[in-house]
Amino acid sequence: MKQSLNNTVFQLKKVIRDINNYNKEWRYTDAFERYVLIMNNCSKELDLPIFEFEGFHYSNTGKTINDVGYDSLITHISILEEMLPNVTTIKEQKPQNEKKQQDSKKVFIVHGRDKTALLETEGILNRVGLKPIVLNRMANSGLTLIEKFEKYSEVSYAIVLLTPDDIGALYENAPIESLNHKFRARQNVLFELGFFYGKLGRSKVCCILKSSVERPTDIDGIAYIPYSQSVEEAEYALLKELKEANLEFQFV
Repeated sequence: MKQSLNNTVFQLKKVIRDINNYNKEWRYTDAFERYVLIMNNCSKELDLPIFEFEGFHYSNTGKTINDVGYDSLITHISILEEMLPNVTTIKEQKPQNEKKQQDSKKVFIVHGRDKTALLETEGILNRVGLKPIVLNRMANSGLTLIEKFEKYSEVSYAIVLLTPDDIGALYENAPIESLNHKFRARQNVLFELGFFYGKLGRSKVCCILKSSVERPTDIDGIAYIPYSQSVEEAEYALLKELKEANLEFQFV
């Protein structure tokens, strides 16, 4: 981006110098219209004003540019030269600002095997104009799994879906058949939950818990949003949390 910008600025400065250094006896129309075409193409790329010759800028024959046309062109060039020092700064900041705005709408969804819960959560985010990030739908780009996770974890918020995907129990020398099994979220979900607590802070992470799932004991006491059958039961509470975290979206 920066190299392309520099090339455009260079071309614009070059054509301005060519116009200023034009020393032929007559200001031929075809030469000056070619200069202006190049100048305007560069100006458009840099969001600068363009110049257009008017009918009264030409001589009676139309083959040359008269003094009025030439003076108008030189005045326009003076304005461009005054604006050029700010062009690079503005152009370099614009993509960064756009990226920052896009990133502010990204919400990472941590999920297990419950695809229905995932799709319902995506639907809630999409409806309000936020951008759900689901890891297995992102390009691998030759990265390892943890590298890919770190790359796409640059988000403003994380939603963690705790669904009954695994079974676990406390084992204290008891026969397997006598254990009191409980439904738990997958281990990768709990790992990613801890990761986002550390990366974003607890105020930027929301746990949505299906009622049949055991809560992790080391983070028990934090706020969960429970649901019974569908994540959409928790839609209002979830959007309220997102709004409280200062994400920008339409919340009715």
